[in-house]
Amino acid sequence: MDVEQIDLGENFVRTCLQGSDRLVVSFESGGGRVERPNKDHTAWGQGLVANAGWDGLHVLPKIMKWYQAQELWDFFGTMRKTGFFDDYKEVVMYGNSMGGFAALAFAKYCCAKRVVAFHPRSTLAKWVLPWDSAFSNQLTFNRIGPPADALSGLESGIDVLLFADPFYRRDYNHARRIAENHSETNIIRVPFIMHDIPAYLAETSILQKVAHSAIQGRFDEAQFYQDIRERRKSPLYQAHFKRYVLRRGQPKRAVIQQGISQLGANPKAK
Repeated sequence: MDVEQIDLGENFVRTCLQGSDRLVVSFESGGGRVERPNKDHTAWGQGLVANAGWDGLHVLPKIMKWYQAQELWDFFGTMRKTGFFDDYKEVVMYGNSMGGFAALAFAKYCCAKRVVAFHPRSTLAKWVLPWDSAFSNQLTFNRIGPPADALSGLESGIDVLLFADPFYRRDYNHARRIAENHSETNIIRVPFIMHDIPAYLAETSILQKVAHSAIQGRFDEAQFYQDIRERRKSPLYQAHFKRYVLRRGQPKRAVIQQGISQLGANPKAK
Protein backbone atom coordinates (compact mmCIF):
# COMPACT_ATOMS: atom_id res chain seq x y z
CA MET A 1 0.00 0.00 0.00
CA ASP A 2 1.27 3.45 -0.95
CA VAL A 3 0.56 5.88 1.92
CA GLU A 4 1.20 9.62 1.71
CA GLN A 5 0.07 12.51 3.88
CA ILE A 6 0.06 16.26 3.38
CA ASP A 7 -0.53 19.14 5.78
CA LEU A 8 -3.23 21.58 4.67
CA GLY A 9 -3.17 23.94 7.63
CA GLU A 10 -6.31 23.03 9.57
CA ASN A 11 -6.43 19.48 8.18
CA PHE A 12 -4.23 16.56 7.23
CA VAL A 13 -5.06 14.63 4.07
CA ARG A 14 -3.89 11.01 3.87
CA THR A 15 -4.01 8.85 0.75
CA CYS A 16 -3.82 5.05 1.06
CA LEU A 17 -3.62 3.63 -2.46
CA GLN A 18 -3.79 -0.07 -3.37
CA GLY A 19 -4.59 0.08 -7.06
CA SER A 20 -8.35 -0.31 -6.61
CA ASP A 21 -10.96 1.03 -9.02
CA ARG A 22 -13.00 2.29 -6.04
CA LEU A 23 -11.98 5.31 -3.99
CA VAL A 24 -13.51 6.04 -0.59
CA VAL A 25 -13.19 9.63 0.66
CA SER A 26 -13.73 9.79 4.42
CA PHE A 27 -14.12 12.55 7.01
CA GLU A 28 -13.92 12.34 10.81
CA SER A 29 -16.74 13.26 13.15
CA GLY A 30 -16.71 16.19 15.57
CA GLY A 31 -16.84 14.07 18.71
CA GLY A 32 -13.98 13.92 21.18
CA ARG A 33 -11.23 16.52 21.38
CA VAL A 34 -11.71 19.85 19.65
CA GLU A 35 -7.99 19.98 18.81
CA ARG A 36 -6.33 16.91 17.26
CA PRO A 37 -2.69 17.68 16.54
CA ASN A 38 -1.60 14.03 16.29
CA LYS A 39 -0.98 13.47 12.60
CA ASP A 40 -0.46 9.73 13.03
CA HIS A 41 -3.82 8.63 14.40
CA THR A 42 -5.99 6.29 12.36
CA ALA A 43 -8.49 8.13 10.19
CA TRP A 44 -12.24 7.49 10.20
CA GLY A 45 -12.90 4.40 8.07
CA GLN A 46 -9.24 3.89 7.24
CA GLY A 47 -9.02 0.29 8.49
CA LEU A 48 -12.38 -0.66 7.01
CA VAL A 49 -11.43 0.72 3.59
CA ALA A 50 -7.95 -0.83 3.62
CA ASN A 51 -9.28 -4.26 4.64
CA ALA A 52 -11.68 -4.20 1.71
CA GLY A 53 -8.81 -3.54 -0.68
CA TRP A 54 -10.10 -0.13 -1.76
CA ASP A 55 -8.18 3.10 -2.18
CA GLY A 56 -8.74 5.69 0.53
CA LEU A 57 -8.48 9.45 0.75
CA HIS A 58 -8.94 10.40 4.39
CA VAL A 59 -9.28 13.90 5.85
CA LEU A 60 -8.12 14.29 9.44
CA PRO A 61 -8.99 17.65 11.04
CA LYS A 62 -6.48 19.25 13.38
CA ILE A 63 -9.29 21.29 14.90
CA MET A 64 -13.07 20.98 14.86
CA LYS A 65 -14.01 23.66 12.34
CA TRP A 66 -16.33 21.64 10.13
CA TYR A 67 -13.93 21.42 7.18
CA GLN A 68 -14.39 25.07 6.26
CA ALA A 69 -10.75 25.92 5.54
CA GLN A 70 -10.26 27.35 2.07
CA GLU A 71 -7.11 25.25 1.63
CA LEU A 72 -9.19 22.08 1.81
CA TRP A 73 -11.71 23.30 -0.76
CA ASP A 74 -8.83 24.37 -3.01
CA PHE A 75 -7.24 20.94 -2.61
CA PHE A 76 -10.33 19.08 -3.79
CA GLY A 77 -10.78 21.56 -6.61
CA THR A 78 -7.23 20.93 -7.79
CA MET A 79 -7.63 17.15 -7.52
CA ARG A 80 -10.72 17.32 -9.67
CA LYS A 81 -9.10 19.55 -12.30
CA THR A 82 -6.08 17.26 -12.59
CA GLY A 83 -8.35 14.25 -13.22
CA PHE A 84 -7.46 12.34 -10.05
CA PHE A 85 -11.03 11.18 -9.50
CA ASP A 86 -11.48 10.23 -13.16
CA ASP A 87 -9.12 7.29 -12.67
CA TYR A 88 -11.74 5.50 -10.56
CA LYS A 89 -14.76 3.50 -11.59
CA GLU A 90 -16.57 5.04 -8.65
CA VAL A 91 -15.89 7.46 -5.80
CA VAL A 92 -17.80 7.05 -2.53
CA MET A 93 -18.02 9.62 0.27
CA TYR A 94 -18.14 8.29 3.84
CA GLY A 95 -18.62 10.22 7.07
CA ASN A 96 -20.22 10.46 10.48
CA SER A 97 -21.80 13.57 12.08
CA MET A 98 -19.46 16.48 11.22
CA GLY A 99 -17.81 14.09 8.78
CA GLY A 100 -21.21 13.27 7.31
CA PHE A 101 -21.74 16.96 6.60
CA ALA A 102 -18.40 17.06 4.75
CA ALA A 103 -19.11 13.84 2.86
CA LEU A 104 -22.22 15.48 1.44
CA ALA A 105 -20.74 18.95 0.94
CA PHE A 106 -17.72 17.71 -1.05
CA ALA A 107 -19.56 15.00 -3.02
CA LYS A 108 -19.87 16.64 -6.42
CA TYR A 109 -16.39 18.15 -6.13
CA CYS A 110 -15.03 14.60 -5.86
CA CYS A 111 -17.15 13.30 -8.77
CA ALA A 112 -18.85 10.99 -6.26
CA LYS A 113 -21.36 8.35 -7.22
CA ARG A 114 -22.53 7.68 -3.70
CA VAL A 115 -22.59 9.16 -0.18
CA VAL A 116 -22.89 7.08 2.99
CA ALA A 117 -23.39 9.21 6.10
CA PHE A 118 -24.41 8.62 9.71
CA HIS A 119 -26.63 11.37 11.19
CA PRO A 120 -25.03 14.24 9.27
CA ARG A 121 -25.75 17.90 9.83
CA SER A 122 -27.17 19.46 6.66
CA THR A 123 -26.09 23.10 7.09
CA LEU A 124 -23.93 25.40 9.17
CA ALA A 125 -26.13 28.42 8.52
CA LYS A 126 -28.14 28.80 11.73
CA TRP A 127 -30.85 30.93 10.16
CA VAL A 128 -31.75 28.10 7.76
CA LEU A 129 -32.87 25.88 10.62
CA PRO A 130 -36.27 26.32 12.30
CA TRP A 131 -35.22 23.83 14.97
CA ASP A 132 -32.60 23.71 17.68
CA SER A 133 -29.41 21.79 17.10
CA ALA A 134 -27.06 19.99 19.41
CA PHE A 135 -24.23 21.89 17.75
CA SER A 136 -25.76 25.38 17.84
CA ASN A 137 -23.62 26.51 20.74
CA GLN A 138 -20.46 25.10 19.14
CA LEU A 139 -20.83 26.99 15.88
CA THR A 140 -19.15 30.31 16.59
CA PHE A 141 -19.37 31.35 12.95
CA ASN A 142 -22.03 31.56 10.26
CA ARG A 143 -20.82 30.67 6.81
CA ILE A 144 -22.68 31.87 3.73
CA GLY A 145 -22.42 30.03 0.44
CA PRO A 146 -21.68 26.47 -0.71
CA PRO A 147 -19.31 25.50 2.12
CA ALA A 148 -22.05 26.24 4.66
CA ASP A 149 -24.71 23.99 3.16
CA ALA A 150 -24.23 20.28 2.48
CA LEU A 151 -26.98 20.39 -0.16
CA SER A 152 -24.68 22.42 -2.40
CA GLY A 153 -22.46 19.36 -2.75
CA LEU A 154 -25.23 17.20 -4.20
CA GLU A 155 -26.36 16.92 -7.80
CA SER A 156 -28.40 14.53 -9.90
CA GLY A 157 -26.85 11.08 -10.12
CA ILE A 158 -25.42 11.02 -6.58
CA ASP A 159 -27.09 8.37 -4.42
CA VAL A 160 -27.29 9.27 -0.73
CA LEU A 161 -27.75 6.74 2.07
CA LEU A 162 -28.33 8.28 5.49
CA PHE A 163 -28.64 6.61 8.89
CA ALA A 164 -30.56 8.52 11.58
CA ASP A 165 -32.67 8.01 14.68
CA PRO A 166 -36.26 9.08 13.86
CA PHE A 167 -36.92 9.79 17.54
CA TYR A 168 -33.89 12.07 17.89
CA ARG A 169 -35.27 15.23 16.35
CA ARG A 170 -31.99 17.15 16.26
CA ASP A 171 -30.55 14.62 13.83
CA TYR A 172 -33.62 13.45 11.98
CA ASN A 173 -34.65 16.96 10.92
CA HIS A 174 -31.34 17.31 9.13
CA ALA A 175 -31.84 13.96 7.39
CA ARG A 176 -35.34 14.99 6.33
CA ARG A 177 -34.08 18.31 4.98
CA ILE A 178 -31.56 16.46 2.81
CA ALA A 179 -34.16 13.97 1.57
CA GLU A 180 -36.68 16.71 0.79
CA ASN A 181 -34.14 18.55 -1.36
CA HIS A 182 -32.36 15.60 -2.99
CA SER A 183 -34.68 12.93 -4.35
CA GLU A 184 -31.95 10.27 -4.57
CA THR A 185 -31.80 9.98 -0.78
CA ASN A 186 -32.75 6.99 1.34
CA ILE A 187 -33.01 7.41 5.12
CA ILE A 188 -32.39 4.30 7.20
CA ARG A 189 -34.19 4.63 10.53
CA VAL A 190 -32.34 3.36 13.60
CA PRO A 191 -34.59 4.06 16.62
CA PHE A 192 -33.39 4.99 20.09
CA ILE A 193 -29.66 5.11 19.31
CA MET A 194 -29.58 8.92 19.12
CA HIS A 195 -26.20 10.24 17.89
CA ASP A 196 -24.35 6.94 18.45
CA ILE A 197 -25.29 4.79 15.44
CA PRO A 198 -21.74 3.81 14.36
CA ALA A 199 -20.84 2.96 17.97
CA TYR A 200 -24.00 0.88 18.27
CA LEU A 201 -23.34 -0.97 15.00
CA ALA A 202 -19.78 -1.66 16.17
CA GLU A 203 -21.07 -2.89 19.53
CA THR A 204 -23.35 -5.35 17.76
CA SER A 205 -20.55 -6.40 15.36
CA ILE A 206 -22.28 -5.33 12.15
CA LEU A 207 -20.61 -1.96 11.40
CA GLN A 208 -18.16 -3.42 8.90
CA LYS A 209 -20.87 -5.47 7.20
CA VAL A 210 -23.18 -2.45 6.94
CA ALA A 211 -20.45 -0.07 5.76
CA HIS A 212 -19.05 -2.48 3.18
CA SER A 213 -22.44 -3.16 1.61
CA ALA A 214 -23.45 0.52 1.69
CA ILE A 215 -20.20 1.70 0.11
CA GLN A 216 -20.58 -0.87 -2.67
CA GLY A 217 -24.19 0.15 -3.33
CA ARG A 218 -25.42 -3.27 -2.23
CA PHE A 219 -27.06 -2.30 1.04
CA ASP A 220 -29.92 -4.69 1.89
CA GLU A 221 -32.43 -2.68 3.90
CA ALA A 222 -34.60 -5.67 4.83
CA GLN A 223 -31.57 -7.62 6.06
CA PHE A 224 -30.38 -4.60 8.04
CA TYR A 225 -33.66 -4.33 9.92
CA GLN A 226 -33.50 -8.04 10.59
CA ASP A 227 -29.97 -7.68 11.96
CA ILE A 228 -30.78 -4.79 14.29
CA ARG A 229 -33.58 -6.75 15.94
CA GLU A 230 -30.72 -7.84 18.16
CA ARG A 231 -30.53 -4.26 19.44
CA ARG A 232 -32.57 -5.29 22.49
CA LYS A 233 -29.38 -6.89 23.81
CA SER A 234 -27.29 -3.76 23.35
CA PRO A 235 -26.48 -1.79 26.53
CA LEU A 236 -26.23 1.34 24.39
CA TYR A 237 -29.72 0.80 22.97
CA GLN A 238 -31.17 0.04 26.41
CA ALA A 239 -29.63 3.19 27.90
CA HIS A 240 -30.91 5.44 25.11
CA PHE A 241 -34.35 3.85 25.08
CA LYS A 242 -34.73 4.32 28.84
CA ARG A 243 -33.60 7.93 28.51
CA TYR A 244 -36.15 8.52 25.75
CA VAL A 245 -39.15 7.17 27.62
CA LEU A 246 -38.18 8.86 30.89
CA ARG A 247 -37.77 12.15 29.06
CA ARG A 248 -41.32 11.80 27.80
CA GLY A 249 -42.49 11.27 31.37
CA GLN A 250 -44.51 8.14 30.68
CA PRO A 251 -45.75 5.98 33.58
CA LYS A 252 -43.93 2.72 34.21
CA ARG A 253 -46.66 0.55 32.63
CA ALA A 254 -46.61 2.62 29.44
CA VAL A 255 -42.82 2.41 29.33
CA ILE A 256 -42.96 -1.39 29.50
CA GLN A 257 -45.68 -1.61 26.85
CA GLN A 258 -43.81 0.72 24.52
CA GLY A 259 -40.61 -1.25 25.02
CA ILE A 260 -42.34 -4.47 24.07
CA SER A 261 -43.84 -2.90 20.96
CA GLN A 262 -40.51 -1.40 19.84
CA LEU A 263 -38.18 -4.31 20.45
CA GLY A 264 -37.86 -6.34 17.33
CA ALA A 265 -40.10 -4.04 15.29
CA ASN A 266 -39.22 -2.99 11.79
CA PRO A 267 -38.20 0.69 12.20
CA LYS A 268 -39.11 1.44 8.61
CA ALA A 269 -42.74 0.69 9.40
CA LYS A 270 -42.79 3.11 12.32
